Amino acid sequence: MAIETIRYVKTAVRAVALTFDDGPHTVYTPRVLDYLHKYNSQAAWFILGSLARSRQPVLQDIAQGNNDIGVHAYDHVSLTSLSYGQIISQLERTRTIIAEATGRSWPYLRPPNGAYNETVLKAAQSIGFKYNVLWSVDPRDYEASAAQIAARVLAGLNPGAIIILHEVTAPTAQALPVILSEIANRGYQAVALSQLLELAGD
Repeated sequence: MAIETIRYVKTAVRAVALTFDDGPHTVYTPRVLDYLHKYNSQAAWFILGSLARSRQPVLQDIAQGNNDIGVHAYDHVSLTSLSYGQIISQLERTRTIIAEATGRSWPYLRPPNGAYNETVLKAAQSIGFKYNVLWSVDPRDYEASAAQIAARVLAGLNPGAIIILHEVTAPTAQALPVILSEIANRGYQAVALSQLLELAGD
């Protein structure tokens, strides 16, 4: 099966996927996990292998919360600038770290900056990735206040939305309880990416 690029999931169910890039983070990831647990929610992380290598207990905590862990890359590099072999190295090294920490791997890739081409997709597919996961809601949280982040996420709330966040900034962590609370108030649920994909067509 060819790798599928997705930006949202077509469903009528009031469910969305929160996704966190550029971690794991020793301070913000645990904080995010606490908020998710409080609001009975799940999310997906797209992690950097270079950070995760020394933070495997954080990966274990993510997985134990029934969240998904996908591959961003090993380094935060544009995969489109690399050779086929270099792309595979970036993805494989990261996936190995995830598997060592959690005992499993997930079939999700999100290339840094969302930059991909046919070489990236073929390389990812050749080693078993099934989804190139982009997004439908981008609050640009890396350059926004907590209030701006929350407002932008909630303005884009639709069934099947995939929301990109970056957990390496304090405002994103501060915005999360507001986002989760309002998601619930509007009759939505934040679910793991794998759960959202299962709702396709419902």
